Amino acid sequence: MVVATLMSVYGRDDPAAFTAAVQSVLDQDLPADVVSRIYLGVDGPLPRALADAVAAVEPKLFQVHRSAHNLGLARMLNALIARLQGEAFIFRMDADDLSLPQRYRAQLAHLQSHPDVDILGTAITERDEASGRTRLVRYAAGPDEALRRMHWRVPVAHPTVCMRARVLTLAGGYPVKGTNEDVAMWFLCASLGLRFDNLAEPLLVYRVAPDFWRRRGLGKARSELVCYLRGIFQLRGLFTLAYAVPVLRFGLRLMPAGVSRWAYNLPWRRGGTLEPPASG
Repeated sequence: MVVATLMSVYGRDDPAAFTAAVQSVLDQDLPADVVSRIYLGVDGPLPRALADAVAAVEPKLFQVHRSAHNLGLARMLNALIARLQGEAFIFRMDADDLSLPQRYRAQLAHLQSHPDVDILGTAITERDEASGRTRLVRYAAGPDEALRRMHWRVPVAHPTVCMRARVLTLAGGYPVKGTNEDVAMWFLCASLGLRFDNLAEPLLVYRVAPDFWRRRGLGKARSELVCYLRGIFQLRGLFTLAYAVPVLRFGLRLMPAGVSRWAYNLPWRRGGTLEPPASG
């Protein structure tokens, strides 16, 4: 079996976090009969330290695709998808998160034993780099819950995803929808009848970087709102109360950063409770 991992790096990524992210994929505890290929997209020019980090890991990667200009994540992922060479399962990975060593093995085993599941995520350990606090966050428990609650939150955490190759064939790649390509992708997949599931075990460490809130500006909030409204229309039509959820979320995005941060960290919203900073 041959599997692929799609990653994209751009100028504002952290070199040390990128190196650790790539290494966490290289260090996966895979069965002997599984071949793992990493496809990396370099999205625009990089500062020297990050370019050096990419050069250091490049010999261990299957392909590196470079764009002279910043294309955005959706276009870069689609460029990588066009270069796939028949891999059976496609993993997603961000350039600053960490996959636990057992992640790929566990997801492949689940997908092989559940042929009705097309897109599989996992729970995550969310780590605030500024405070040192962590949180266990779980996503939809099964295909029915994923579909029922899509207007409320994404069914899977995008950097934890493993999908069957047919998903990309049916979807035709990632929709180019502002800065919310994953939200648009999951709504598209749901409208195509594809099924989501999650492993309850946290198999990825998701870094909340110090500039996380600065990146979530008005433009991103507006793009997210439009993406959810379009997606809800795809799934449920015009007459549904589900539209209220993204509208209210957009209003929250317009509040001061402290209020948004407080709401983001509510246990009922994120599916877990904060833990104290790790010792040492």
